[in-house]
Amino acid sequence: MKQNKKNKEKTRIASSLLNILVCPVTKSLLIYDKKAAELISIQGKKAYPIEQSVPLISNTYCRELSDSEINKWQVSLNRK
Repeated sequence: MKQNKKNKEKTRIASSLLNILVCPVTKSLLIYDKKAAELISIQGKKAYPIEQSVPLISNTYCRELSDSEINKWQVSLNRK
């Protein structure tokens, strides 16, 4: 039960913060992936983690998105 609460805290992020955060590389808006606790930059092809409600928007912490992940996000957002 404690693990569940910890996971919930990890993914909680203020919507007001989401409205102003941008990709540090492309300056494009980020997409919140609640399930993975990440902020997605389709244009930058990167995923930035969110840990303890803090987005880690840095090249140190990000991971590269695969082509299939980028395609999935484009399709889900009707951008393709």
